[in-house]
Amino acid sequence: MEIKSVGYVGLNAADLPAWRDYAATVLGAGVREDSPDDELRLKLDDYRWRVAVHQADADGFGYLGLELANASAFATAAEELRAAGVAVRPGEEGELKSRAVGGLAVLEDPAGNRIELYHRPTLDYDFVSPHGARFVTDGVGFGHAVFLVEADHYDACQRFYVERLGFRVSEYTSIGPVEIAFLHCNKRHHSIALGRAPFSACHHIMLQVEELDMVGRALDRAQDAGVPISQTLGRHRNDRMFSFYMRTPSGVELEYGWGAIEIDDATWVASDWEGGDVWGHRGMEAVAQGL
Repeated sequence: MEIKSVGYVGLNAADLPAWRDYAATVLGAGVREDSPDDELRLKLDDYRWRVAVHQADADGFGYLGLELANASAFATAAEELRAAGVAVRPGEEGELKSRAVGGLAVLEDPAGNRIELYHRPTLDYDFVSPHGARFVTDGVGFGHAVFLVEADHYDACQRFYVERLGFRVSEYTSIGPVEIAFLHCNKRHHSIALGRAPFSACHHIMLQVEELDMVGRALDRAQDAGVPISQTLGRHRNDRMFSFYMRTPSGVELEYGWGAIEIDDATWVASDWEGGDVWGHRGMEAVAQGL
């Protein structure tokens, strides 16, 4: 199968009002005023929404949406997964309405993360950032998600995303004791990354903007709002992303960045890389050592 992009992400939050302030004030995302009372839908571009935050008893990751090109590709993908023994259920009417898509299939990866295949997203061409942010999404999806995966499931998760869902390996690395596989499905350097860890969780999601100054302004807004900065400004050695990391009201980290390289599958060579960051991102090694 060919996944076109990681199109959307869902998070859970005990304090939904905190997300409203954070999304508009810090991220520069658009907040849909027609969101249900128990949900907040955030716009980054022409898609009806890209990030959904659901009222819940506990904070954390909810689901990740993988976009297929059309109804035929969607049906074929679901059939291939079922033939491989993966449990797939059709999306319910309420789920399709919530996701604003034409078709939905729900499954889990070997670490228990909820994955949703979908096609025919709703577009409304109606995005205006309250802070002038312009997000890099065209043809590459909302951003990326990085999962920590319990060691017993790490190899199975890699096989699942590569052999079952068709992701390609960008490269491998280790940060402290954490082994990481970076996976892509389009020209974005990685849309999903998997880190071998003592437990399973979503470590962070990433939003990419079009200009360097947009990162700096977001950092100013985050600091003015008292948002915890978990990793300082820095530049990754592998994808060259210039970014910082901050804590969201869901507890999941968020990387806000600019300048990542793109992959051309015709020439790209998967590799193992060493050396960490070019500079900055102070706090990353401490996080890795604490796992």
